[in-house]
Amino acid sequence: MTSPPGLLRRVRRGDLVAAAILFAIGSVLIGLGSFEPYMRDLPVGYRFIPFGLACLGVVVRRASPALCLALGTIGFTTEVAIGVSFATICVYTDNLYAYARYGSRRGVRVLTPAVAVGVLALGGLTFLEGADTVGVVTTLAILLVVLLSPIATGIIVRQAHDRAELERERAEQAVRLADVRRREAVLRERTVMARELHDTVANSLSAIALQSTALQSRKDLDAEKVRDSIAAIRASSVDGLAELRRIIGILRAGDEGEELASFRIDQIPELAERMRAVGLAVDFRVEGVVRDLPGEVELTAYRVVQEALTNALKHGCDAEATVRFAPGTLVVTVVNALGDGKAAVPGAGSGLVGMTERVRLLGGRVSAGPDGGKWAVRAEIPTGIAADTTVEPTEPTSWSER
Repeated sequence: MTSPPGLLRRVRRGDLVAAAILFAIGSVLIGLGSFEPYMRDLPVGYRFIPFGLACLGVVVRRASPALCLALGTIGFTTEVAIGVSFATICVYTDNLYAYARYGSRRGVRVLTPAVAVGVLALGGLTFLEGADTVGVVTTLAILLVVLLSPIATGIIVRQAHDRAELERERAEQAVRLADVRRREAVLRERTVMARELHDTVANSLSAIALQSTALQSRKDLDAEKVRDSIAAIRASSVDGLAELRRIIGILRAGDEGEELASFRIDQIPELAERMRAVGLAVDFRVEGVVRDLPGEVELTAYRVVQEALTNALKHGCDAEATVRFAPGTLVVTVVNALGDGKAAVPGAGSGLVGMTERVRLLGGRVSAGPDGGKWAVRAEIPTGIAADTTVEPTEPTSWSER
């Protein structure tokens, strides 16, 4: 139970001021004897006892609604015993409203029938005092309006406040959810950008690093071979810068720019030629009936081949790449010999992770690891296209240079 000091600290200044104003106005009415035709012949001082209790309930109406109702009920019951006062009845209606508005929900459910029983008891008391039927009915009607209407008003206001609070919480949840979604979208966008930048630049930088390492380690190269190596380094640098500028331009253009990823399967031969230019022997084949595929499927296939060939380039191994068109699936396989790691270019290991993420986003799967003395990368990418949706059949194509 709340201690008196704790209760006093919870008293609202507005409630204290309202109680003082009501007590002042009621005191004037009691002193003038206005609106008090039913009061018994008692000294005026007695009239302030029930009225003061009701006003004291106003002071604690929000700090302790139960105490507010108890003080008001004691005052109102005393008032009925000594005579009805208009001022006390008015203040008691606020006691009832305050409990219906701020009191416990269980207590509010009990309050309404309790007040109805009290009204019936007062009607019966009026009948026992000799009032006729019309007088009893009139008294009951007045008491029902005076005592039950503040309870109904308090319940209505309380329900409206609860609905408003619920809407506020929902709005806050919506804001938090929108913030979470925004953060997820930013993270997803950053992941896509990081993956694209890695896939675009890693190939060129790996070639540059390998050519530079070869120039540093070989002292027996003639001037022509040095020029060829420098030309290959320059070509890789120009290609890497061009792709980097393209991606930056697309990011700056926003929604009005072209798609971030625009590589297709028919560009893999160009990738193979660039690899051969920096010293990697590549054999690339296309098997099966060629189909028009969604852009993200062809891009993913291109990136898988690019990443696998880049890894083969880092380890100085020959590679065989195959793209096979199967019903509903595109199978990409890249196989290379296991290198000794002496010429390997160090990396962060994010290429295989990014490649796997791309394939899994389309519902496919990736496997990478030793296979019969070689290193094999195999990706199965669902195309979402039925087997009979094809373009004109083409013969399997092979690009090779040993």
